[in-house]
Amino acid sequence: MLSAWRWSGWFWRSKDMAAEKTKKVVRADKAGTSKQAAVDRKKLFAEAYIANGGNASEAAKSAGYAESSAGVTGCRLLKDAQVRLILDERQSALANKYELTAEAIIKSIAQELHFDPANLFNADGSVKSITDMDADTRMALVSIETLQMGDPESPAIIRKIKWATKHQAREQAMKHLGMFEKDNGQKAPELNLEVKFV
Repeated sequence: MLSAWRWSGWFWRSKDMAAEKTKKVVRADKAGTSKQAAVDRKKLFAEAYIANGGNASEAAKSAGYAESSAGVTGCRLLKDAQVRLILDERQSALANKYELTAEAIIKSIAQELHFDPANLFNADGSVKSITDMDADTRMALVSIETLQMGDPESPAIIRKIKWATKHQAREQAMKHLGMFEKDNGQKAPELNLEVKFV
């Protein structure tokens, strides 16, 4: 087979050789750059976002995005329609699984607000057993510690009882009822200061 020769720079080359050089090179995708990998990373981001309580920067780092731009990436991903859909579906599934409803959350806040420490004790001042306490009292408890000190034959028993703080429950209830909107709408008075340099 005869091939035509042409002058190319410093030497003569065959047209067949030139054609081989200009063939399109097909490259494989880099690891983690395919469309499926992008969807998988978005799912990882959504899971990490839910698991860490809503920190987008940390979620981006957990999903494998660059630490140097995690804040920007997290913010961008929260605006992504696909990520919003994943988050909505996961949060809805979790709420259904654990029976989280607005009614149950408000009831929990009300239990903390209406908790009376007197319900923890019997008439003689001794601490009630957990089974003798009513459901609202049990729900307001955070922890009960029992320490046994002294002689094993006649020990001194110390009980530490911790219950939910009312100020946090009060604040949550006020937010729910919109009681901070008036405060948020108020503006600080404008200050006009005149500074003279001598």
